[in-house]
This record gives sequence, structure tokens and C-alpha cells, in this order.
Amino acid sequence: MSKRMFALLALAISLFGTQCWAQEPVPCSSNSGIICTFSPTQTKNTYEFGDGSRLVVEFVTVLTTFTLEVDVSNPTNPLPLDPNEFPAGTVCVQYPSNATNVCDQYDFSGSAGGPHGVPVKNIDYKGLVSLTLSYFTVQTVHNPAFGHAPGDITTFTEDILTSYSNVPTGCGPSCDPTMGGKPPSLSSVIALDEAFTESGDTFCGPLTLTSTNNPSDNKPQVEVTLKIVSGSNCSAKGIRDKTARLSVSTTDINGNVIFPALKNAEGNKFHWDNKNGLNEFDISTDGLVSGQVYTVTLFSSKISPQSATFTAP
Repeated sequence: MSKRMFALLALAISLFGTQCWAQEPVPCSSNSGIICTFSPTQTKNTYEFGDGSRLVVEFVTVLTTFTLEVDVSNPTNPLPLDPNEFPAGTVCVQYPSNATNVCDQYDFSGSAGGPHGVPVKNIDYKGLVSLTLSYFTVQTVHNPAFGHAPGDITTFTEDILTSYSNVPTGCGPSCDPTMGGKPPSLSSVIALDEAFTESGDTFCGPLTLTSTNNPSDNKPQVEVTLKIVSGSNCSAKGIRDKTARLSVSTTDINGNVIFPALKNAEGNKFHWDNKNGLNEFDISTDGLVSGQVYTVTLFSSKISPQSATFTAP
């Protein structure tokens, strides 16, 4: 992000402070953090923080009425991470407004009956909770992760990342990352950057997107083709990347990144074309908005995130 743009955003944030935006008017307030109210008719709220980050909290179904507060704390590396979940060298994502090696951790509390007053599944709500976190960073992200410390524990033991966008649609290359996750309950979450667990491989770009049809039902698809080689010679035959995942994102009318649900998804995994040495993924465009531009972001333990765009037919 350019310094001028960041300065203007910082000025705007300083004027308006931290806010909670709801789908419809409900009581929201600011104490040490931001407090929003959820109810059977109010299942989604957006928390805007003074450093420019945004956290959207959405429940599938809310059974009771409760308040949910989000406070920001600032841990430093090294973080308390479960080594069985996060590889050595994993660090939190640093925000440019913070001191060196300091990151933002989002801590949940509330008026319900769970730990720290957070809502309890099947009592206060049903289904998973959807979190969408957008943030500023000048840090190079290798392999993104969304750390979650469930319950009362202070160690991050879960990676809840389900979606990621490093270049939101319509923003250009200077825009900031957004990640999505679906924790079974609410506690503390943090944006993480995992170190590569495999090295010496090269992404042979660009990421290729090709319009095609599903041969079984003739419905339109977009085929994503990824080539990675061992070493640096891109003329060599490609190798398989079993860790490669992708997300599809777009923006709403307010410019916020959203992750539409994909139909007939292939388990979020690429399949391997051994003959041509290519990793491939077929995205069904069924249910996507015709004429809307979407961004495909690929992330992996081998290569840094890569993006390309397509227009839904």
C-alpha cells in the first residue's frame, strides 16, 4: 500500500475511531474493545479497528440474544504455537502501525455462558462460526494460516483457515490480505505466516485460468493450472504439490472482500495430471454472478500466494 494512501486511511480511521457495523441498527458500543449484539434476527456484525483491520463475525443460526466483544492485544514473536499444527518458523503477521515484531491478536468475550462469556454452540447458536479478517501488512506472506486458541488455553493449536485472498478484486497489487476461517467456537484468533516446509521448488507462472465445461453436465467451469518444478528450470517437467489450495473471492458494493460458496468443489485440493506434469483444479461457476470479476488465490507450503482473475460467464 502506498504511503500516501495509508496516511489518508490512518487519518480517516483516527477521525471515526473503532466501530461495529451491523446488517441493521442494533446496540453497539466501545469499551476497551468493540461490543456488538447478536440475536436470531442479527446474525452478522463487522468490527472495524483503529489500525485499519476489519473482522466480520457471522453465525449460521443464532438462538438467543447476546453481546460479543472483540479486544485487540499485541503479542510478540515467538508465539505460543502448537508445533504439531504450525511448522517451526511460523510468525504472526505484523501490521505497519505496530512496533517491530508486534502483531494484532483478536480476543473474544461476551455476555453468554461459555468461557469468557462467549456463546455456546447448540445453546446460543447452531453450526460453525464464520470469521473474515482483513488487515494491513507490508510483510511478505509465505503460507498463510489463521491461528485459533480454543477455550481457555493460550496456545494456538488450530489452523482454521478456509479461504484467503492476497489481491482483492478491483484493488490492484497494493491491496491487503483477507483470510476466512470457521472455528467451532470463539476464543482468540491471529493472522499467521507459516514458513515453507518444502524448499527448492519454483512456481512457473503465470497462474493459468481456462474456461471449460464439465463433460458430465456441460456446465461452465474454470480450470486452474499450476506448474511447479524442482529447482529453477521451468522447462523441466512439473512436480505434484499435495499442499496446494485455492480460494475464490470478490468484493461487495462496499469494496469488502467476500468468499462465495463454490458448488461441486473438489475438496479444496488440486488433482495431478501426470502426463503433462501439471496440478489442476476445476472451479464450477454455477451460482456465481454472471459478469462479476472473481479472484483466484492459490496458497501452498511450496510457493508464495499467487493470484489470477476471471469473469463469471
